[in-house]
Amino acid sequence: MLHGKATLITGSSQGIGLGAARAFAATGARVVVTSEKPLANCPEVLRLLSDYEHTRYIQADLLTDGEPERLVEAAWAAFGGLDVLVNNLGTYREPPLGELTREHFDFIFRLNVWIPVALSREVVRRARAARRGGRILFSTSLNATRSEPLHTLYDASKGAVNALTRQLAVELAPHGFTTAAVAPGLVETDMTKAITESAKTDWASQIPMGRMGTPQDIAAAVGFLASDEASYITGQVLAVNGGMYL
Repeated sequence: MLHGKATLITGSSQGIGLGAARAFAATGARVVVTSEKPLANCPEVLRLLSDYEHTRYIQADLLTDGEPERLVEAAWAAFGGLDVLVNNLGTYREPPLGELTREHFDFIFRLNVWIPVALSREVVRRARAARRGGRILFSTSLNATRSEPLHTLYDASKGAVNALTRQLAVELAPHGFTTAAVAPGLVETDMTKAITESAKTDWASQIPMGRMGTPQDIAAAVGFLASDEASYITGQVLAVNGGMYL
């Protein structure tokens, strides 16, 4: 479904992003993997590059001014264009409401909202100049429409990502772009390793399917939304959470 599609996936040195990169590469997509880490510190990425010759790694600290622009330029040059942008980078880590500062707000919203805006802008600029469209995808969250304690800024930022998915669908449709987002629930990644097994068991009991998701579960949904089979789907958020949404 993705054979030959040039794809940039952010936050892809681990977790959901790495799972998506591997799934895309396995179907024949050409994939740019990126994170702020040196490649030598990313053993799983090194294995991915070894397994699939049509993959590239570009180190980029997207919180630094000018890096989103440089990343898109380098990714575009790597494959002579981009067909798919997967805005996966993000974080949920923040202090409780009573300890929040403007610095926390700026960090969360820059990482979770501004960077996807900046990357999308750069991809669209280049694609329009080349008279081509594409697919822009986002990683959002169940928390964009449901809430829990201690996620004030995270929940607000993911609500903004949902709105961005809708807005860009309307704005970019005349230029040959579609947009969509995947909203995971609880997923087994490096960020959830610190959670105790008893807590995981308790959370799994709240999921109708009885388990947390895997990066592969999410990657399958992202792959479908990136494929030609989803060419008439735009502005939509696909919940992938084993029924936890219910």
